[in-house]
Parts: sequence; C-alpha cells; structure tokens
Amino acid sequence: MEIGTFLLMLALSYGFGVLWYDLLPGRLPERVWRVAAYPFLGIWVAEQLPAFGPTFGGIHLIHAAVGSLVAVLVDWVINQARRPAIVQEFEARAA
Repeated sequence: MEIGTFLLMLALSYGFGVLWYDLLPGRLPERVWRVAAYPFLGIWVAEQLPAFGPTFGGIHLIHAAVGSLVAVLVDWVINQARRPAIVQEFEARAA
C-alpha cells in the first residue's frame, strides 16, 4: 500500500466515521480515535472482498462506504449492549 493510499484511507475513515456516528441515534464516541478506528478497520476488511464499483486513489468507494457503515453499526450495537441508555423518567413512589 502506498503512503498516499494509506492517508486517503485514513481521511475517508474519519469522514465516514463522523457521518455514520452522527446519523445513529446517540452521539460521537467519547474517545476521538474510535471515530476513525472502526471505520478504518471496516474499510480494510471490505477492500479484501472481490472488487467492483468506482475507485479513487486505489480505494473502492462503494467498499469504503459499506465497510465503514458496517463497522460503525457493529461498534454501536456493542456499546448499546454494554451500556444501556439511562432511564429518563423517575420511578413513581408510594405516598
């Protein structure tokens, strides 16, 4: 992998990470590196699949979008399972 392709993949993973995490019901992760780490891993795994679609800088754009989305969804599901949402309403007390 050339250094330019690596930097493009890093920039795409951060951009897609911000997009996908922002569209999910929730918020961006507390740790900044997670915004780019999981989409980067998803893009890398998706690039190992048989190639189709347009390429830019050696990266298949459809693979990048789908791979980053799947990785963000997996991370979001795992986080929701580990830390359920806080209850917004108080319990009713007997008077």
